[in-house]
Formats: sequence, structure tokens, C-alpha cells
Amino acid sequence: MKALILNYGVGNLFSISAGLRRADFTVEISGEPRDADLLVLPGVGAFSAVGNFMRKWESTLNDLRRNGVKFLGVCLGMQIMFEEGNEGGKTKGLAWLPGQVDLIKHAPKLPHIGWDRITERNPCSLSEGLDGRYAYFVHSYVAYTSYPAAMTSRYGVEFPALVCSEEVAGTQFHPEKSGETGKIFFQNLKRWLKT
Repeated sequence: MKALILNYGVGNLFSISAGLRRADFTVEISGEPRDADLLVLPGVGAFSAVGNFMRKWESTLNDLRRNGVKFLGVCLGMQIMFEEGNEGGKTKGLAWLPGQVDLIKHAPKLPHIGWDRITERNPCSLSEGLDGRYAYFVHSYVAYTSYPAAMTSRYGVEFPALVCSEEVAGTQFHPEKSGETGKIFFQNLKRWLKT
């Protein structure tokens, strides 16, 4: 199975590509979105910078999605799938999911770094075997949305930890840094791609 990681031009893409390779994906990194079994929006950078990068590729991304390419967004990559974000100024997202991305309310301290429990809320094939497990988070922003999250976690507020539809999936946690939880997630991801 081929995964294309979209390179926004910021940050280290090694850990997500290594996680996918460990799950037997063939991985390519590119600054241009194109056809693949899975197009990955990685979790690096600020919403404003990535939102501006996405603007030039928005019609291509929407075409790929309509043509059956599935998408995985990790951390910021998930957040950019929502309508708007406030990191670095109000910026438009891809609007594939309803909601806004903003700072974690009532957080004991920011950023939120470390392991927290993820809880199944609206099960999907990607959440199988993950309820009650711990996953690794590094973030200060979360999605505030009416969209029913497959899984949530809590840090100051309850927030979406995993969202999924037929063609789009997003994790606020980093599966590539989440040990056994990540392994289970990547196996679920392979099955999801075949549906």
C-alpha cells in the first residue's frame, strides 16, 4: 500500500514515515499532492502556515478525495481538515469537517505533552481495539466541533482524539509515537483503506 506524505516545508517528517514503513506501507514524501492509496497530512507547523500552503492545493486535494483517495491527518494535519483555525491568526482550513481549531481551554499548562487515555465515543473501524489505551500527544490547540468524534481524550476539556468518515481520518495524538496503541491504529488503518 502506498502512502504519500505531504511536505509542507516545515518540521521533521521522519517519525510518521518510519511509523508507516513499520506497518508495511511504501512511503513517499512530496510537496505536491497526487494519487496514492493514502495521502497523509503530517502534524508539524502552525495552522496559519499550513492553511496558506493548502490554499494553492485545495482544488487538487478535493479532486483526489472525490476520486477515492483516502486521507489521514495527524495532529495539525487533522486540525487543518476543519473549517478554521486561530493559530497564527484566523485562517481558513479545508472545511472537510465542521468546527474551529483553538487553544485548549482550561489546560493546566501548554503545550500538552505526554501520554493520555483515549476513549471510544462513536466507534469506527479505526478505533477498534483502542478504547481505554494511552496515546502520545504534543499540542496546544484542539478542534471544537459538532462532528461526532470516534474517540476523545481529556486535557482541560474533552476533545476529539480520533475522527473518521469513509474517506477522511484524523488523529490528534501521534500514532507513530504511541507504541502499541500506534501499532494497533496502523493495522486498523490498513483495513480501513481496503473498505
